[in-house]
Amino acid sequence: MNTYNLSRNFEASIIQYLETELTSSWSNIVVEKSFARVYDLTLPVVCIRCGVTDHVKAEIGEDATIRNAEIMIDIFATSDGQKLDIKDFIVDKIKAGIPYYEYTINNGTIQDKTLNGRMRVTDIGDAPINFDSPKDDLDKHDRYRHLLTLNISLGKVEE
Repeated sequence: MNTYNLSRNFEASIIQYLETELTSSWSNIVVEKSFARVYDLTLPVVCIRCGVTDHVKAEIGEDATIRNAEIMIDIFATSDGQKLDIKDFIVDKIKAGIPYYEYTINNGTIQDKTLNGRMRVTDIGDAPINFDSPKDDLDKHDRYRHLLTLNISLGKVEE
């Protein structure tokens, strides 16, 4: 058995959290990790990706760091209204933080998870995606897109 690294734990924790929250209020939203797979799925879809990560020195002259990660939440909707509803729902659910789990995997399947803190959301960027083309000329997945960009931290020192 193996364990996920921090970045994969971030993604998996956010995916699980949003799947739970979205299915309690919506019946048809898929939460996905792979951007490439989004285009094979029926809309609406929410895609979670870990982006740029900063490792800030915890103390000058030491090797220990505090990780600040960027998480991108891409929303692929069926209309402008649905896009706005989904993004506002997600912002409302994540702004107070997200439970952080450490996952144990076996042959690519999650075997166990252990709650180990909370991801603090220190900033949320909220931007529509506009391709400057008529919507009818775009793939249906790109017509009503939105991007939430989170800065998150566990606030823990990594040795």
